[in-house]
Amino acid sequence: MLEAGRVYCQTSKSFVNGLRELGHQWSTDNMMEDCLDKFSKKLSVILDAQGEVIETIQKSVRTKLQTFVKEDVRRFKDVRKEFERSSETLEGALARNAQAPRGKQHEVEEATNALVNARKAFRSGSLDYVLEINVIEAKKKADILLAMLSLMETQAQFFQQGHQSLSELDQYCQKLSEEHTQFVLNSAREKRDMEQRHAAIKKKDMSYDDSVLDFNSDAANGIAMEGYLYKRASNAFKTWSRRWFSIQKNQLVYQKKFKDQPTVVVEDLRLCTVKPSSENERRFCFEVVSPSKCCLLQADSDREQQAWISAVQNSIASAFQERREDTHSPRQRCSSVSMSSLGGGGGIGEQESEGCKALEEIQAIPGNKQCCDCGEPGPDWASINLGITLCIVCSGIHR
Repeated sequence: MLEAGRVYCQTSKSFVNGLRELGHQWSTDNMMEDCLDKFSKKLSVILDAQGEVIETIQKSVRTKLQTFVKEDVRRFKDVRKEFERSSETLEGALARNAQAPRGKQHEVEEATNALVNARKAFRSGSLDYVLEINVIEAKKKADILLAMLSLMETQAQFFQQGHQSLSELDQYCQKLSEEHTQFVLNSAREKRDMEQRHAAIKKKDMSYDDSVLDFNSDAANGIAMEGYLYKRASNAFKTWSRRWFSIQKNQLVYQKKFKDQPTVVVEDLRLCTVKPSSENERRFCFEVVSPSKCCLLQADSDREQQAWISAVQNSIASAFQERREDTHSPRQRCSSVSMSSLGGGGGIGEQESEGCKALEEIQAIPGNKQCCDCGEPGPDWASINLGITLCIVCSGIHR
C-alpha cells in the first residue's frame, strides 16, 4: 500500500505539472491561465500532504508492525520450539521408563531419574510458553490498536487539511461554475450558427479551385513559390510522383515529406528555360530544361500550370536582374569587355584584361571559334542555356 501510494503521488505530481504547463499555453486567456494555476497549486499542496501521510504511516504503522513481527513473534516462536523440544523429551523418557525390565534395578533407576528431569523441564517450559502466549496476545492487541489509532488520526488530519485548503477556493469555484454555464450557452449558440452557415455553404458549388499561387521574389522565408506538382521519374518506368516543389535561393527543389531535406532539381535557374509540354498524354504538363537534364512536371490545372511557368520565368528574370545589379559579377565584367571590343576604342584595364583572357580560353575550345549559327569567326557572345558561342548579330536574334 505504501509503495503504491508513493507511485500515485509521483504520477499525480507529473499530472499537476502538466496542468501548470497547460496554463502557460493560455497566456492570452487570463481566466483559463489563472484557473489552471490556482488548481495546480492546490493539488500540489494536497499531494505534499499525502506524501507526509505516507511517511507518517511508515513510521507509526509499518515500522511498529515490523518490530512486532521481527522481535516479539520471533521470541514467541523460539519459546514454542523449546516447549515442543521438552515435550518430545518427555515422550521419550516415558517410553524408556515403560520399557525398563523389572529384574534390572539400575536401568529402572536411570529411567525413573530421566523421567523426573524430563517432567520438570517440560513443566518449566510449559509455564514459559503459556507466559509468552499471554504476553504476545496482550502486546498484539496493544500494538495493533495503537497503529490503527495513529493511522486514523493521520488520515483525519490529512482530510481536514485538504478540506480547509480547498474551502479557500469555494467562492472562486462558484464564480467559475457560473462562467462555465455561460460558456455552455455560448457554445451551443455558436454551434447552431456554424451548423446553419455550414449547411448554407454546402448548397453552393464546391468544385472551385481555391489554391493560392502567388510568386513573391522578396518573401521573408526566401521561398518565392511553392505547391504540389507531379514529377516524372527519369528511370525506365517513367513513373509519376506527387511532391512538394518550391523555388528558393534561385533553385528549383522538392520534398517528399515536410521534414525531409530538399532535393535540388535545378542548381541555377539562370541556366534554364521553361515551356509547356504537349508531347505526352497527361494534361497541364511543362518542362524545365537545363544544360544537363530535362525535368517534366505536371500541375493540377491549367491555371496552376500557367502560374508555375510564370513563376519560373520570373525567377530567371529576377536572378539575372540581381546579377546585373552586382557590379563585381563576372557577367558585368564580360559585358564591359564585349562592349569595348565592339566599340573598337579605348584602352583595356586590369578588369578588361581578365575578361579578355576568359574569352580567349572559351574560344580555344573546339567549335567555339565560329558563330554557331552563321559561322562568323571570332564570336564574343554566348548562350548559357544552349552552351554555344555567337556573333553579335545572331545573339540579338536569340535574345
